[in-house]
Amino acid sequence: MGLAGLYSTVLAPELFVLEATALLVAYEYHVGDWSGRALAGRFGAVLAGWLLALAVYVGGPSVVPGAVPGGDDFYASVGLVAGFGAIWLAWTRQRLASVGPAYCLLLVGTSVVHAAVVPLWDVSSHVLYTAVPVGFLATVDRRFAALVVVPAAMVWSRAATGDHTVLQGVGALALGAVLVGAAWGLGRNRGSPRRADRLQ
Repeated sequence: MGLAGLYSTVLAPELFVLEATALLVAYEYHVGDWSGRALAGRFGAVLAGWLLALAVYVGGPSVVPGAVPGGDDFYASVGLVAGFGAIWLAWTRQRLASVGPAYCLLLVGTSVVHAAVVPLWDVSSHVLYTAVPVGFLATVDRRFAALVVVPAAMVWSRAATGDHTVLQGVGALALGAVLVGAAWGLGRNRGSPRRADRLQ
């Protein structure tokens, strides 16, 4: 496995969304006024949601007979909808000042769009699921904008491994930017805080 393949494996969608979500939780704990119990509940919900998403992704093909549009990407999208729907439900019940629930809804929306687009055009899920979390984190705190190198390098990685063309990677990057921009615009129109340092 070359460098490009290793990069794609280490930052695969099912791992990167977990890493980015954990980073958001840790950041909000740092700037907020959460108890240790609230933090544990936050991380417990993340773990449970991630395991649910993984179970749907792995078990989906054995439950649904025959091929589905998008193949494995379809099950990945459905798994993320289920997983982040569950995390959203758990997080909203905690009633903490947080942008976390909005992040969950963005990933649910991204997964619905992804499931609809992939049968028509095979945009890179690796690029999309690095671009969206990074984009959201950058709207929370501009210092996270440095992470934009992660989805940018993923475009190279997927092309270098032959799994996607550069155009498919750039298309996923653009789609991610549109989704994050739409979510940010909706958040502003509703008057909800976007930066976690406003939540204290």
